[in-house]
Amino acid sequence: MSTTFANTPSSSTERPAIVLVAFGTSVDEARKVFDFIDTQAHQRYPDYDIQWAFTSQIIINKLKQRGIITHTVAEVVADLRARGVDKIAFQSLHVVPGQEHHSILKADTDGLQVAFGDALMTSDADIEATIVALAPEINADQDTVVVAHGNDHHPEFNVQLEKFAAAIEARYPKLTVASVEGTPGISSLETVKARQPAQVHFVPLMIVAGDHIMNDVLGDEEDSWKNIIQAPLTSCSRSLGWNPAILAIYFDHLDRALAKLTGETR
Repeated sequence: MSTTFANTPSSSTERPAIVLVAFGTSVDEARKVFDFIDTQAHQRYPDYDIQWAFTSQIIINKLKQRGIITHTVAEVVADLRARGVDKIAFQSLHVVPGQEHHSILKADTDGLQVAFGDALMTSDADIEATIVALAPEINADQDTVVVAHGNDHHPEFNVQLEKFAAAIEARYPKLTVASVEGTPGISSLETVKARQPAQVHFVPLMIVAGDHIMNDVLGDEEDSWKNIIQAPLTSCSRSLGWNPAILAIYFDHLDRALAKLTGETR
């Protein structure tokens, strides 16, 4: 993953630039997933200028204090504009079209031709594709908790998450979806606890397994999800960003965004 701007000049006759936009994380181990995604993106789009942006200013500031330079969407747009790029395809790496995703749409792109790739679970078809992509991480006979983020302040941004929860829980009776914020919340963890499972498996519904997974879910604090359930054994899948089938959904969305700018389909 590039943390500095490319110096390659561009012109309006070249392909659109691609900007991959994530919330970001300050956890070093978790940040490795961005390198994996970047490699996969360059393999799929070898002739494109691919840039990265984070939507969390707090994360950007934390990384800067450690000498790690990352950029906001506005900074990346300003750089591309200065280099003569007039077409940009933004691909959200957010899970649902929520608050962070909508911040991308508010970027100042005046005078540019732009297109926006959908978040992971934007349509009903996306939800189904996500459930299929997660299937290898789920043992139907094992108690499983899908770990979502959710939103405390904007319940409208939880709608897709609630649809996903209803669909996947109907398919896997021993699986529940819980969220750090908003709905569906964590009340279902008590239901899992009541079954007294010998093992519980967590599946992050997050592109990065950062602070929420390490502390809220797997931490040693009394109120961590692991300690609420009190299963003798605990396991956890890797985050969504390591799942090629999940990345394929994002890249399909990016293909559609690029097609709006180039008229070409993949």
